Amino acid sequence: MVSRIQTYSKPCQRFQSPLSGINWSELRAAYRAFLRDPAAGILHILAAGRHSQWQRWVEKRLERQAAHLAYRTIPVDLNALVQLPPDTLGGAYARHMLAQGFDPETFITDETTEYWLRQRTAISHDVYHIYTGFDASPIGEFGVAAYTLVQYRDLLNVFVLSFVPLSLTNPLWTLPLLRAMGRGFWMGMRGRAAIAYPVELNWDKPLAIVRQELGLGGFF
Repeated sequence: MVSRIQTYSKPCQRFQSPLSGINWSELRAAYRAFLRDPAAGILHILAAGRHSQWQRWVEKRLERQAAHLAYRTIPVDLNALVQLPPDTLGGAYARHMLAQGFDPETFITDETTEYWLRQRTAISHDVYHIYTGFDASPIGEFGVAAYTLVQYRDLLNVFVLSFVPLSLTNPLWTLPLLRAMGRGFWMGMRGRAAIAYPVELNWDKPLAIVRQELGLGGFF
């Protein structure tokens, strides 16, 4: 009796490059704009990656981390938050925003408002400055970008950090910049998932406690 061996072939899954779907004209516009107007450059890079396979992967991963926050956004009222003590999350955030003249809505677009996760990530950048203690100087921005890249693994922060080699040509920045990046990368690796932290429920909480809850207390 001859036995027959049945073989089953699985359907071949087509590999999609993370770069598929990137808007290359927006990417070029981001590089042209960033040094002159960082906010404009960031809006261009967000548009460049919005429909890419890379961004879809990032958002699926962050959605899993923040599943308990699904469909919730982060309301921001700087006039109310600045009334909180300066050592609270909200008080520190509002003072940072007002001192720099920053608008929480800068990176909010029509598409952002339609998707809770994008609204949370757009608001969270300046909140991460408060978590990590990095200021709004170029070196501080690179530190936050390093932290966020480890947390998100996204195109936006790869783009921001691609300006590091150029920045290292300034001898006054070399050591502070390398220290900030090293600290940012290490905080990102050691800290808990920042996107999963319910910012809107913890504005009045002491910043020291917030950092402990995020696994960052040992850095301060």
